Amino acid sequence: MPAGTRFARQIAISFAMILGGILIARAIAPFDDPPKYELSNSTGAIATNENLTGRRLAQVDLVATSGENISTESLLGKPLILNVWYSTCEPCRRELPVLAAAAKANAGLVRFVGVNIKDSAGVASEFASNYGVQYDLLLDPLGEFISASRIGTVPMTLAVDADGIVVDQVAGEISAERLNELIAKLVK
Repeated sequence: MPAGTRFARQIAISFAMILGGILIARAIAPFDDPPKYELSNSTGAIATNENLTGRRLAQVDLVATSGENISTESLLGKPLILNVWYSTCEPCRRELPVLAAAAKANAGLVRFVGVNIKDSAGVASEFASNYGVQYDLLLDPLGEFISASRIGTVPMTLAVDADGIVVDQVAGEISAERLNELIAKLVK
């Protein structure tokens, strides 16, 4: 037998033995369950928002950027646009100029309030100022407002009448057109 053929046969036999060994090892090894990775303590639910339309605005205390406690009840008496946001939320960043412009255009008709759920007072104030926001900023450092309102996603914009009833809500980034619709519902 020529040397080249003998070498090729030795390679084929060696390969077959290695492959056979691997198959035998897998056959006699115990079957393990695939690893399980815990992603969170959640029950697999997707974050959602409760429909607040027709319900009273949650009554909780928030914190002004100056540090004083402000009750959501004290925000009532005039139609209210309440926006829940934080600085590293990309859709929140995109909608802040829209909210700032609408607040300026509707000053005296509708009160605008931003409720920041993650940032410190300094970060929230500076960030909002950079986007032209001149309306009141409140903080929800313990998540009391979003828990009581069952808000699971941000941004969230609520249109609240002067008596404290939510007349509409927008989950996600709000457009100027949609914001104008909310304002029209409040001032009709």
